[in-house]
Amino acid sequence: MSGSARQTAPHEVPPGTRLVLYACLPASLGEAADNSVASARRYVADAGWEAVETYVDRATPFESRALCEGWHNALAAVEQGKAAGVVTPLLVMLGHPEGDRANLAAWQARTGALITTPWAVVDAAASTDLRRSAA
Repeated sequence: MSGSARQTAPHEVPPGTRLVLYACLPASLGEAADNSVASARRYVADAGWEAVETYVDRATPFESRALCEGWHNALAAVEQGKAAGVVTPLLVMLGHPEGDRANLAAWQARTGALITTPWAVVDAAASTDLRRSAA
């Protein structure tokens, strides 16, 4: 099973978009890990989006999200129409093992959910095409 979710570039997410903020933070880092959540909140506010729910799991970031309650709550919030997608400090927080990545890609394809991070990277060729079509 393989697949990958499509990371949405910030310029593709309109102001006012409602998103769920999700993070998976190592318990070993304690409160220091909370800085990534605060940074993601600022990113959402600066972009003019709305974080309607915040879910944080304390788990090993490179393990499966299958047993993470916050992750399942974040997905459910999107499926219930509370949000258009998920914003996370780092894409790897949404799942590192191949099975999690494939499940995320299938979920995104089924729901049409947006996934973005403060570190979203836009392909240079795609950016050129977007600028040309906007002209």
